[in-house]
This record gives sequence, structure tokens and C-alpha cells, in this order.
Amino acid sequence: MRFRILLLLAAALGQAAPARAVDWPQWRGPTRDGVLPANGLALSQLPDQPKVVWKIQSGEGLASPVVANGTVFHFENRGGRETVVALSAADGSEKWAQGLAPVFVDGQGPRGPRCTPVVDGGQVFPQCSRGTLHCLDAKSGKVQWEIDYAKLDMKFVGEKGRVPGARRHGFTGSPLVIGQMVYVLVGGKGTGVVCLDRTNGKTVWGALDYEPGYAPPIPATLTGRQQFVCFFVEGVAGVDVRNGAELWKVPMKTDYGRHVAAPMVYGNTVVAGSHQTGLQGISITAPGGKIEAKVAWKNIEAQPNISHGVRVGGHYYGIGDPAKLVCVDIATGKTAWSDESLFFPDAKRAMAAFIVMGRNILSLSSGGELCLFAASPRGFNELGRIQACGINWCMPAYVDGRLFVRDGIKKKGGNLICLDLAK
Repeated sequence: MRFRILLLLAAALGQAAPARAVDWPQWRGPTRDGVLPANGLALSQLPDQPKVVWKIQSGEGLASPVVANGTVFHFENRGGRETVVALSAADGSEKWAQGLAPVFVDGQGPRGPRCTPVVDGGQVFPQCSRGTLHCLDAKSGKVQWEIDYAKLDMKFVGEKGRVPGARRHGFTGSPLVIGQMVYVLVGGKGTGVVCLDRTNGKTVWGALDYEPGYAPPIPATLTGRQQFVCFFVEGVAGVDVRNGAELWKVPMKTDYGRHVAAPMVYGNTVVAGSHQTGLQGISITAPGGKIEAKVAWKNIEAQPNISHGVRVGGHYYGIGDPAKLVCVDIATGKTAWSDESLFFPDAKRAMAAFIVMGRNILSLSSGGELCLFAASPRGFNELGRIQACGINWCMPAYVDGRLFVRDGIKKKGGNLICLDLAK
């Protein structure tokens, strides 16, 4: 009940405060599903050339920029430490920088942080690659508290042997902040999911023995029960928000637990999948009050790899295998259409970020190309295409016609760019 009240209150506050509602304070936007709020500035076309408002050199990393109250929060490798940097959204000038933990290095990407920070209520919550969570003051960058997951029985290994999930390639699933609580996927005995008090970082409860993959927890209501949908190494599960108890689970196993794509919820259906399992529709029912989960369909063509899909109406839009833009009917799992016109430098690592803007979808491909297309199950209808930046694997932030993008996935780093897309 407390969780429900907090969500309703958050929604009410969003309606009463338009300036706050159009911020992009966490991974994939205010509701962490890639959907622009109704009072945001939706695009119906793209300019012939994007206007570069500002552009600055960025240190290495894969964390996405987020924007709140006129400030861009950027997580990068600076001097060998995973560092949060606060910048003016207007001109890119630096306000403060706070180094947190030594950078993580492996063979899969740049040397730097891989998890997008969350900004909420004057606090910033960055999670470092090796499994440490920090709480910073948003105005000054001062550390208010921090916790090492090793103290919660998590043993970080790195790129060794066949250890799966986040303990191998770093923690990437953004923390979930709701009201007074911060929820994180840690891994360890009784710490698969951990609830922390945001005022001091103290553990409120911990539950489950599962290992985290790379996707963040997603809040949802299924069969009337408030829960988190989590994509663990062991599979997809519904977790009770009150105490972390497992409500349901569908096993899903892949090599090295490479579960990246965030689950999506539509009605009582959970859409989830990975590069070896196909995209799956999981039906959640509660006959006689007992929750049951059953795979209703699988779609191999639409299997996600490192991209997160979006939903418009009853259809899923995302990147399937090997590098196709796909539209899938969530009720049946059937592909409505697929298109191969988006540009990806490496088809095996094709990635695109999506932002739903009313009846249209804006995509940013790993080749740095922006494409605006109609969200229609009748077929792919392109509305505009421009080059925005270089090679990237990051979600952009979008605020009032301005797109904040980060490029550069090689060792020399890249750029943080603010583009004006509004005509």
C-alpha cells in the first residue's frame, strides 16, 4: 500500500509541476521506460542539421547522461577514478566533480563507469562498476554516504573464468529510487535484491540468493500486486516490494548470464528476453489468488541483445537479431514488421536507444544516427534522419527539444554533446 501511495503521489506531483516532469533524471527518462512525458516537447520532424549547443570532451565510460533542474550529471573515467561530473545544461560549464572508485577494466568496453546515475530529491545515486553505491548531494557533489556490496556478501570477480552476470562485466543496472527507499540488485546469499534507506544507506531488508544480470529492476503492478520485475542471471522474477519475497519466476539461462535488455510490462504480460532465448511474452495470472507465470510466446527474430525496447499501445519496438528494427504484437508475439535500414557499425553489437514521443519514436543507433519514425504496426514509416554523434552505446537524455548524447566507446574517450532538435 505504501508503494502504491508513493507512486500515485509522484504522478500527482508530476502533473502539478510541468518543469520537473520534463526533466530526464534517470536511465531512460522519468519512468525508466523511454517514454517522454505527455507535457514534454514531442518531435514530429527532425532538422536538416542538428544545432550543436555545446560539445565537450568526455572521459571513458558507458553511463548515460541524465538531466535535472538545469544540471547534466555525467559519469566518466577521470584520472583513473569513476567520477560524477555536474555540468550546466545551458552551456556545459562544470559545476563540480566527485571521484568515487577506481575504474574497472575488461575486454568488453572502455575503462570507466557503466551504470547511469539516478537524480532524485536533491540527491545523486551513482553505482560504480565493482559494486559500490554512493549518495551525493546534487548541488555540491559532497558524499553523504556510500556502501560496498562486498559487505553484503557480494564477491566481485571480473572477467575471469565463467562467472556470469554483473560480477563479471560490472554493475550496470541503475538503482531504483522510490520515496524513502533505494532498491539495488547486489547478489549474494539473501542479497539478490536489497532495500536501503536513502537518508543513511542502511539496509532495510535483503532477499533472494540470485545473481544480478545487467538490467535494472522495473516497478510494475501485475494481477493487482505491486512488485519489481528483475532479470537475474537465473531468469526473470517478480519480487514483492514490501520484503523482497519471490512472487513468480521464469528460468532463462544464457552464456555468462548476459541479460541486458530491461523487461517491459503491458497489462499482465511481461516482455523479456536475451540474445540466446528470443523475445518472450510471460503471462502472469492469479487463479485462486496464487500468482502463476507462464511463457505464452517466443519470437526468435525479435530477440534483444544489448538494446532496450519500448512500447506504444499493444506493440513492442526494438532491435532484433542480427540488426533489425522490429515491431511485435505483444498479445501474440508475432512480428508485425521488420526493417534493416538503421545504421550499425557492427551488426553483432547493434544497439539503438529509443524515446517514445507520442505517436512517433526517436532512435539513436550505435552508429550515432538519429531516426524519427512513426509508431505504427502497419509498417516502418521514416519521418527524418540525421547524424548526431560518433559511435556510442549510451541512452541519450531529452529535455525540451534538446538531446544530450555521449559518444566514444574506445580507450580515448569521446564527447558529451548537447543538440537542439527543435525547429
